[in-house]
Amino acid sequence: MLQYLGGAGSLLLGVMGLGVVIFVHELGHFLVAKACGVRCDKFYVGFDVPITIGPWTISSLWKKQWGETEYGIGTIPLGGYVKMLGQDDNPGNSEDESASTMIETVDDQGNKQTVVNPRSYTAKSVPQRMAIISAGVIFNLIFGVIFAAIAYNLGVSYTPAQISWVQPGSPAWEAGLRPGDEIVGLNAEGKERKHLRFRKDMTLQIAFNGSTKPMPFVIKRADGKQEVVMIQPRSTFKDSFPPTIGVAAMNTLRMMVAPQLMENIYGEKIADEMDPGDTLVAINDTPIKNFLEYEAYLANHPYDPLKMKFDRQVESEGEKGKTEQVEIDLPTIPFRSTGLVMEMSPILAIRKGAPAEKAGIHVGDKLISINGEPVGNGFTLPSRETKWAGQTVEVVVIRDKQEKTFTVETTVPEGFATDYSPGYQIGLQTLGVTFNLGTTVAEVLPESSAEKQGIKPGDEILVVGFQSNSESAKKYNDSMKIGAKDFKIKSEGIAWQAVQMTLQIAAPDTSLILTVQKQGADSSENVAVTGTPSETEMLQTRYLRFEPVQEIQYADSFGDSLALGVREVGEGMTQVVMVLRKIATGEMKFTGLGGPVTILYAATAESSHGLARLLTFLTLISANLAVVNFLPIPVLDGGHMMFLLYEGIRGKPINEKWMLRLTYVGLAMVLTLMVTVLGLDFHRFFPWG
Repeated sequence: MLQYLGGAGSLLLGVMGLGVVIFVHELGHFLVAKACGVRCDKFYVGFDVPITIGPWTISSLWKKQWGETEYGIGTIPLGGYVKMLGQDDNPGNSEDESASTMIETVDDQGNKQTVVNPRSYTAKSVPQRMAIISAGVIFNLIFGVIFAAIAYNLGVSYTPAQISWVQPGSPAWEAGLRPGDEIVGLNAEGKERKHLRFRKDMTLQIAFNGSTKPMPFVIKRADGKQEVVMIQPRSTFKDSFPPTIGVAAMNTLRMMVAPQLMENIYGEKIADEMDPGDTLVAINDTPIKNFLEYEAYLANHPYDPLKMKFDRQVESEGEKGKTEQVEIDLPTIPFRSTGLVMEMSPILAIRKGAPAEKAGIHVGDKLISINGEPVGNGFTLPSRETKWAGQTVEVVVIRDKQEKTFTVETTVPEGFATDYSPGYQIGLQTLGVTFNLGTTVAEVLPESSAEKQGIKPGDEILVVGFQSNSESAKKYNDSMKIGAKDFKIKSEGIAWQAVQMTLQIAAPDTSLILTVQKQGADSSENVAVTGTPSETEMLQTRYLRFEPVQEIQYADSFGDSLALGVREVGEGMTQVVMVLRKIATGEMKFTGLGGPVTILYAATAESSHGLARLLTFLTLISANLAVVNFLPIPVLDGGHMMFLLYEGIRGKPINEKWMLRLTYVGLAMVLTLMVTVLGLDFHRFFPWG
């Protein structure tokens, strides 16, 4: 669990930040209640639920009686509350709470009478109670603006919308976007927006737009020219949310190291030579000035070992910024073959202005050969196409059951795929076309694992599972989430490249458990095949990771900082409303939600990037809390407001029995949601999840 939460300092900052958001919410209720003359018995951050450990029972981590109010920090850190006289969210306490508000007085004639305590919540007017109930949300919004304003005075880092890679077959790829382009606006007028952010602006706007209509993007090309391109986002796989246009943000040349992955790919010796923060400066004595040059070099040299030269920071007294150069030799990455060559689909997409489009090749054509070579295994075709990149070649396709030959002037690959998640297509950059690998076996290589298991051309693979054959393999695969669930490639429409890419990074001692439908057979059978490193076929990727490009936005003035704060709060509220609407309409699954552990993880991650990033995250949480807490659900502030609106309109409170019933329904809804998100958290972060 702790490996997900980063350093102790970042964790502490995250906890304190979330505590401040809860404190501010409850402070709003408390101050307005006091101003209205309501007696407040308790003010707690966290819930003071008694917890028994052996002979000790504790209900609070800290508490202090000050005047009529007990202030404290509860044992259950899932929120907070202000206990006002006459108000209790627990419907089971309604009768006792009503009785506690009654006091005995004596009138002018000396007669005793029982009346409602004028300092109770229920004794206050409807407008006063509305003010008390809404104060928590209002304080969250006010302090959300303050958090963001402070953050922008400190300087908030963000990822600019510079493009490092365009996923083949994606909407952006079809529209002709390329690595090195930058999205500088999201309007049809071609106006440039300063500090346009990759995630908070572009990705969020794509989610708002949805996948049913195109939206405008202002694109600045590498040569400085700008144009407006209409692109229709779509889900990567089936109905996944949010939709995307298929672009990746730009990276720097500062390396990030995934130790387990590097050791699995290269072995312990090479993995130990890598240091996070090393800056790439050259490959095979070719200077590398930016990430695009790195991508292009690797894309065009899959069959070459690489001598990587890095600048490394050296700790030295009195000399800051001193570096030394280190060299790391990286071998080629062999394709791990099971002997299965899966059937290639017809061409699925052609890039706008691509060589294939200029030559007259169409979507639906099926590739047969390129430059006189049969297409063979489609998974290794992106590596093999580098042999004829930049040349004029003949491409043979089948169209309407007839072979057709086209002369194509190919281009040089600009990058390479690092992921084939479900929905991702294989792209040939020399031609500008994409295809998928299907579930039907086209060829079985001699002496391969697949041939030994009796698999033949025409057989169909229905399901794929990953089996770890040793404790070390299981430990590594579990850490990479490999084998957590089977690929139901036939029924779910998952392309074979997703299976093959997973096998590439799996532990060597891993088998594929295939459910195979033999050609002509009535039933399926399970067989186990293993991957063997190819001696001739290599991959373009070397599995290195680099830090993303980050820029910093500062507020120009006090007024600008407040305006930016208002923008952050507004965007945060809009984001929450959109997610709730998508869930309500079934466009988004509950599995995308996170509970307190996810929130703490995110707060810790943001705090590790500095106070400004933590403050902007707290702004988002403040907006989230404001919206969710004001939903018209009994036991939430929004539910109380609905009851008060009813009372204000009708001139009398809602029937007590109906209020009790609705409160129980609201409580059940909230508890169900809490159990659901906690379950998702356990599944996400704990090893048994």
